Amino acid sequence: AVGMMPDGSTDMYVGLALATRLSSSDDNESATALRPLLQVRWSNGIFVSGTGVAGMHLSHTPDVEYGPLLLDSNSRGPGDRPRLANTHPIKGSWDVGGFYNYYLGWRVRLLTSAAYDTSAHGLVGSVGLQKTLASMAPHHTVSLSAGVLLGDGAVMRERYEVFGAYRPSGGLMSLNAGVNWNWELSSRWLINTAVSGQRLGGAPAASPIVGRRNAVTWSSGLAYRF
Repeated sequence: AVGMMPDGSTDMYVGLALATRLSSSDDNESATALRPLLQVRWSNGIFVSGTGVAGMHLSHTPDVEYGPLLLDSNSRGPGDRPRLANTHPIKGSWDVGGFYNYYLGWRVRLLTSAAYDTSAHGLVGSVGLQKTLASMAPHHTVSLSAGVLLGDGAVMRERYEVFGAYRPSGGLMSLNAGVNWNWELSSRWLINTAVSGQRLGGAPAASPIVGRRNAVTWSSGLAYRF
């Protein structure tokens, strides 16, 4: 999935977070697991995020961000879970695309991205808004985000088709909303906490492999800024 891009700051940190891991093909939330907390942006504009996003800022205009993207994706096989029988295998290959973000004012950014899914040989795209709230207390930063994820027929079929039973068409993949909170413990250490919600679109939700339409995930961890 195409996610929200890191902001235009030069903030760089690395750490570990405890996070939920779940899949729409499961009926219940998976157990929590450790995952990396990572956000790095170099002076040449290249950035890497622990969410599996890498890219490069090409714009030199403060109100605009754009550039190429590389997006990590998870692999999946028909034999991984009983519910996935008679589905397409999904390669864990990197997807390629680009992003364009625009600062609207009032601490609000318009976020857009598009990518070529190298496993499905189709296109995915996202449109969203992100708002950074005015500081409610020293050393605390909170941002809110909401957006939609879209996919063409090839992507929908690879992820949600069940041979002989269900064949979706392209359209809305999901609606997403979230909140991100950074708490600066010192000039070097911070706690990052994020909560996000997802509601699948009608076509994905109707697939026999989907166990739930709505899902909430969270993560919280300690990171070192450098």
